[in-house]
Amino acid sequence: MRKHHNRLFFGQYTHKASFKIKNASMLYPTTDQHLLRLIQLYEHTDMPDVVRLCRFILENRHKIKFRLGYPASIFYGDKETILSAINTFWDEWTNTDTTDPKKIAVLGTNTVACKRLPLGKYQYQVYVKRKIDLHINDKQRDLLHRYLTQNPENAVCTNKNLNHWLEGGSQLYGLEGYFYVRDEKALTPIYMISKDIVDKVVKFVKV
Repeated sequence: MRKHHNRLFFGQYTHKASFKIKNASMLYPTTDQHLLRLIQLYEHTDMPDVVRLCRFILENRHKIKFRLGYPASIFYGDKETILSAINTFWDEWTNTDTTDPKKIAVLGTNTVACKRLPLGKYQYQVYVKRKIDLHINDKQRDLLHRYLTQNPENAVCTNKNLNHWLEGGSQLYGLEGYFYVRDEKALTPIYMISKDIVDKVVKFVKV
């Protein structure tokens, strides 16, 4: 990728994510033919990172620009594509930036001391606004539902009414409430999906 990275970030793509992926340089030259060959060579070996990276690029090439290397591989894309990259390379994810001036931040200063974290592992409790349906579109709702149900190590929603609505239900009663997020890193995708749904964030500190 020869184009200047700042011009890509501020001129064409809204989001940038960095990952620490071992063996990323093996993908050069990043032609489809070479990536398919690497998948065949390493699919059944102890190098799954190479295979995942090849498949992600093949599936999203038309939506991203990237620079591969170690210790940093960088992807540029829209919110949904970068969220997919974060989900695919969660353990390797190191940083995310956005051109939005109101970019990702933890709202509120509420802190609760506790002897045990909620459900044993979640550091944050994210309260949604009472009329959440007015602050999120159908695409964002689907993204939020997938994030809260497909990544139980990172986030979980225990509100049955909210879960039902997020998966496509029409019931608008009882949507106020909260969901749990593992740590500050796991908060990032929530704000990328829709920062407007967040009412407040409570942080739990184990003492």
